[in-house]
Amino acid sequence: MSPFHRPPVDASRIITIPPHRRRPTPTPRVASPAVERIRSSPEKLDDFWARVVAAGTPLVEGDGDRRIYTWLHRGEAARVALVTNKLIDHTAYEDALFEQVEGTDLWSISLELGAGWRGSYSLAVDDGVVTLEEAGRAEQERRRARSLSVTPPDEHAAINDWYDILAFSRPDPHAHESIWQGSAAAGPLAREPLSIADPPADARGAIVPAGRAGTRWYLPPAADATAPLDVLVMLDGDRWVDADPLLFDRWHAADVVPPTAVLIVGHGDLSNRVNELGCNASFVDELVETIRRAPVAVSDDPARTTIAGQSLGGLTALFAQCLVPERFGVSICQSGSFWWPNHSRDEHAEWLTRTIERTDTMFADVHLEVGLAEWVLLDSVRRMHDALCDRTARLTYDEFDGGHDPACWSVSLPHVLKRRFSS
Repeated sequence: MSPFHRPPVDASRIITIPPHRRRPTPTPRVASPAVERIRSSPEKLDDFWARVVAAGTPLVEGDGDRRIYTWLHRGEAARVALVTNKLIDHTAYEDALFEQVEGTDLWSISLELGAGWRGSYSLAVDDGVVTLEEAGRAEQERRRARSLSVTPPDEHAAINDWYDILAFSRPDPHAHESIWQGSAAAGPLAREPLSIADPPADARGAIVPAGRAGTRWYLPPAADATAPLDVLVMLDGDRWVDADPLLFDRWHAADVVPPTAVLIVGHGDLSNRVNELGCNASFVDELVETIRRAPVAVSDDPARTTIAGQSLGGLTALFAQCLVPERFGVSICQSGSFWWPNHSRDEHAEWLTRTIERTDTMFADVHLEVGLAEWVLLDSVRRMHDALCDRTARLTYDEFDGGHDPACWSVSLPHVLKRRFSS
């Protein structure tokens, strides 16, 4: 049996992060020159706010590698907080509270971040209006219960206060970018999203069932042609296409990918997702069989089959390449959870990295990336990179200025695909 066959690990074994690995690195709060001018001349607030609305938020001031990012809100509220990916949690939420400029209804918070930083965020405005829908509130309460179950009692008050604030989260109405998670911000040196227009209706493909619950095929225009198509497996792909139904049409129209059949894999609830994406050989076998039964002719060349995933999906993308290299020749692992199956520092942690190091496995094409703010993942992804350096014909690696964040992955992935398919 292959050394990469391992029984699935129960979800309860992977949800606990020890306190020494859980807390984010504090982000320096700084003063914004623009806000300080309003503090000294509040009569100029309306003109200032008109410029803010026209330009969008956050304001980005300064030059060099570090910039001042300032988020703003106007209106009556008991408190306002910035909820931004991997910079804030219950241990540091007081650092995310806005300050009200005395004598005005202007609230602001300014943080020092890298000029290339990118991240998703929302504003929690405690004005008595809970904006989350019922499903969102239920998910928040599940997360609250989960956090309470894995933290010591002396942190429970902070956790409850944090989740109370989150109930008021909403997109920033003046954000530069609106995304399906809420709002996004980026510094002047952050990677730019590819500019891709929606294709006309007659240049769109079809999405059809794949014979597996929660999983579908995207078939590009003219997919009935005799030439076999490339294959792209998108783990957690349902999240991508549900957020942007025209995503793959636009990728094809902009030549991000060649004519490609996309297997859009859905994983259901948390427990099922953890089971399938926890180095589960049976799940990988099911993917191979689903590809074999594709509704159109697809290539059997591993160099023309790419599997991509984020977080646990990134772990499984590489695991699938380990297990079935004759099917999966290319893996794209964004913020891969290579700490799996736990975050401890004993022999059970980083199982895939340790297994690769003990074998003579060789890889054709691997892309790894991780955010500098991913305090749980960064070291383990770096160790995986080191393990792959002498074992991979083509290995690319990127550390981006951001967190465990779809706002980063959604910008990076089209660039990675375009670079691979055009080379």
